[in-house]
Amino acid sequence: MYLKNLLAAAGKLEGNMPVEIEELASELVLAGFQDSIIFHPEDVDPATVQGVFYQYTTHSGVYSAPEFVTLIVFSQHLDMAWQRLVCGKELIHVCDTAAEQTNTEDELEALLDKVLGPLSTEDFGIADLMAAKDKLAIYQALAILFPLRAREEARAHLNAGSRTVEQVALWAALPVPLVNLVVSDDWPSFYEFLVDGWGA
Repeated sequence: MYLKNLLAAAGKLEGNMPVEIEELASELVLAGFQDSIIFHPEDVDPATVQGVFYQYTTHSGVYSAPEFVTLIVFSQHLDMAWQRLVCGKELIHVCDTAAEQTNTEDELEALLDKVLGPLSTEDFGIADLMAAKDKLAIYQALAILFPLRAREEARAHLNAGSRTVEQVALWAALPVPLVNLVVSDDWPSFYEFLVDGWGA
């Protein structure tokens, strides 16, 4: 249900495009997924790692209740549109099950091999599942960051010739290739699959 909660939150914000990542993070905190979500740019090569998240527990005092924190790190060398998409993708992962998360250095290396290496239909296992989930999360983030009513407005402008796709991408603060996907005729059925087909 977390994706639908985020979609509902984005729906409240969509009059003010672009949808703000920090406000979506606040919705996850309010829903109880974490006590705090922190975004941090890092000097890393985006060809290797665009974004990762790390979850940990901290205490504000000796006898205080534990606080559950998510640190989302993203490459500062990505442009703003890709930074937003990557951070949105990592927000999706905040609610992954334990089986879908990378917990050890070996698991991280296996995931990177799957994401960066050649596609193989013969390798099955946790790394394959995590890589598939990572790719899916990009599209789920896109659904959140470009709500359906905003899509309708964008398509109306495109059909009238009053905006270009590049102008729509600036308005949504998202990468042009993915904006092209959202405004395409295929997006509604894909959106339905993203929201309902994966038990979101």
